Amino acid sequence: MAEGRLPDFLIIGAMRSGTTSLYRYLGAHPEIYLTPKELQFFTEHFERGQDWYCAQFAPAGTARVLGEATADYLARASAMTRIAATLPRARLIASLRNPVDRAWSHYGLVQARGREPRTFAEALDEETAALAAGGPDAPGVFYLSHGLYDVHLERCFRLFDRTQVAVTIFERMAADPEPVYRRLCSHLGVDPAFVPANLGEPVNPFVTFRSLRLRTAAQRLPSPLGRVVARFNTRRNVAAPPLDPATRTRLTDFYAPHVARTEELLGTPIPEWREEPRSIAPPSGGAIGPSGPA
Repeated sequence: MAEGRLPDFLIIGAMRSGTTSLYRYLGAHPEIYLTPKELQFFTEHFERGQDWYCAQFAPAGTARVLGEATADYLARASAMTRIAATLPRARLIASLRNPVDRAWSHYGLVQARGREPRTFAEALDEETAALAAGGPDAPGVFYLSHGLYDVHLERCFRLFDRTQVAVTIFERMAADPEPVYRRLCSHLGVDPAFVPANLGEPVNPFVTFRSLRLRTAAQRLPSPLGRVVARFNTRRNVAAPPLDPATRTRLTDFYAPHVARTEELLGTPIPEWREEPRSIAPPSGGAIGPSGPA
């Protein structure tokens, strides 16, 4: 039996879909304590055991509700199985983004960090072949598989009662974050009247680095020098490069049946994913529960 408190809720993904924003907004609530983001217990550190996991929540003090956020739990079958066995009554939060934009953003992040030598088209060719051969959990499939929301939600709903799972649509949160935030607070059982000062602030913008070598060197330097070098080397709020139309069409066609099935699972249409992306997010939305908009 683990000593200490285990989390009451998890932000489980999807990657590049606003999980950092949700983490910041919910973490500002006085009744909530969140561990550092991307703890990766159920993916990379499960062998450390529940005592180690409980210890990560020791600084929570008198916070009523404890949480953790790791953005790739949703897409990892082994992680979701472990979560269900360890935290069967936990509340879960998933944030979903237009899967085409999510895949392109994911690729841009990995490439900017110097870990992706392939073009996006080359990566998609390899992943399409791997998916055909091994399914959504095939090794080496990242950009495409994380956007297969229907696959991930069906698995999640098999493991957890649907009332335990709240799903937000990224584009709606970006357009009007307050109703999304309030509904998630109600889902977690904390006061929805509290609105944090940082609600709606842009988080986790597209970044590039002046030098990848300098980025690697900064990671090896002692703090705070490493942070100073990293800050100088990082270029934030630069414009993300556009996705070429042919690749966008390819991805839109690939994801179309998965988007349709996701709409069926959530019981609501998601028209934002059927439109070309716009510089201004479409109007209002909110958290989506098992029977439609919450």
